[in-house]
Amino acid sequence: MELRLPDNPTEADLVVIEKYLKEAKKKVKAGKKAYQNKTTLITGKLIIYQPTNRVKGDNYSMRYYVGDRKYKVLSLGTNDETTAKEKALEKWSNLRHHLEGGGSVFEKTIEENFDEYLDYLQGQVDTEQLNIKTLRTKKTSLKKLRLRLQIYQKLSDIPVNCLDDYVKWRRTKNWDRSKHINNPKPPSNLTINTELKDFKGFFDYCIKKKRFTKDIEYPFQKIDYKKSIEKNPSFTDEDWHKIVMYSRTWRNKKTTSKGKLRKNRFYRIVFVEFLKILTNSGMRVHEALLLKWSDIRLQKKIEIETRKDKDGNEKKVERENIIAIIQISPETKTGRREVICTAGIYLKRLKEFYKEEEGQLPRIDDFVFRNVGTKTSKNAHIGNALSDSFLRRLWYEFREDLYKDKETYFDENYTLHSCRAYYINKRLEYGVKPVFVAKMVGHSIKTMEKHYENIQLRQLTPQLVNVRRKKSEEDDFLTFDMDFL
Repeated sequence: MELRLPDNPTEADLVVIEKYLKEAKKKVKAGKKAYQNKTTLITGKLIIYQPTNRVKGDNYSMRYYVGDRKYKVLSLGTNDETTAKEKALEKWSNLRHHLEGGGSVFEKTIEENFDEYLDYLQGQVDTEQLNIKTLRTKKTSLKKLRLRLQIYQKLSDIPVNCLDDYVKWRRTKNWDRSKHINNPKPPSNLTINTELKDFKGFFDYCIKKKRFTKDIEYPFQKIDYKKSIEKNPSFTDEDWHKIVMYSRTWRNKKTTSKGKLRKNRFYRIVFVEFLKILTNSGMRVHEALLLKWSDIRLQKKIEIETRKDKDGNEKKVERENIIAIIQISPETKTGRREVICTAGIYLKRLKEFYKEEEGQLPRIDDFVFRNVGTKTSKNAHIGNALSDSFLRRLWYEFREDLYKDKETYFDENYTLHSCRAYYINKRLEYGVKPVFVAKMVGHSIKTMEKHYENIQLRQLTPQLVNVRRKKSEEDDFLTFDMDFL
């Protein structure tokens, strides 16, 4: 039927038309049903229904009153009425508990909360309240938590026992030994506890924001600290010998153990010297990476040795050694300190390697372990210090090649920090006083005793000590500084 309106409506006509349209809208709206199969579970508060629009499917939804003339609608994910009722009542119960605890009904998703929390942590880094390395660790931990919570959509859906089987899951379903060739043991109790602490940080943040009200149960593991101090075990003499011997050929290998063309020979040369410098100085990895050539002073030392010629006659021979006097950066864990050590010959050699690579000696303000780029570099990191992650990758590559080429596999999970532990053990073994060793490595005496109280030092006769010293020097572990210092 054609609707006819006056060509020149009067004011009275307009009032009639407006009234007509208002009433017509009410009739149209009343004739439309937003839902069907409606069931009231809690009068005035909770209903379930199936949407009239079948394009959205026939799964039940729930609608509940949250106050202030506002309603919240959630899909129940089922078209079975009995199951829908059970789910709706469970969600309503959780919601009521959530609201009574001060939470908000209009929640952000779990992913949105993760993103916001990471932004918060980044803000702490930007304002120097949090270390960038700590942030990386937390991000790695939170990836595990995200996997665990991916079955939930909202924070209020998370049960208090969501982490009950976390330890088992972390060491089985979340651990693939084939992807950790150089670290074959599942996560330790210490690692798991660190992850759980990072999880707690996330939930505490959500509680502070009044988005979460539950007390999550954290399965913290008991730590045997006497065992945990060996997480970076010292090399044995035999294993250090194997490392040194293989490094002399490994650094020049043109192909990997898998037959692929090997690149970046220069950095493998630097890495080998890096190992020797750490082992002969006791420096931490990050302390070494912060070094600049201005922090290093090399000093020659002439020693007189007594040797026998072919006829068995003794003669005195001069031997030139190089002492390194190193100023550790104040930006490190223990701050500024001076290290006097036997790493001079390796530092001198390293400087020559850089000269061969770049055509000139390093400048005094250059990092000792410096990125010089490659043929494919985009120059973004050239001039910066090499990263600890890059050096760790080279360590894993070295260990894998050692296993493939020499069938040598270490029972101990050696790391780059094992160089420092080996330095400490050998200095103690050769009779250097613990107080002096502690000073060199930036330990307190108490810490030295705590970390190395279980080291069973061998009682060596002076004759045997001399023999072992000579053998050690063949393996690029120098001992001549003992008399110098």
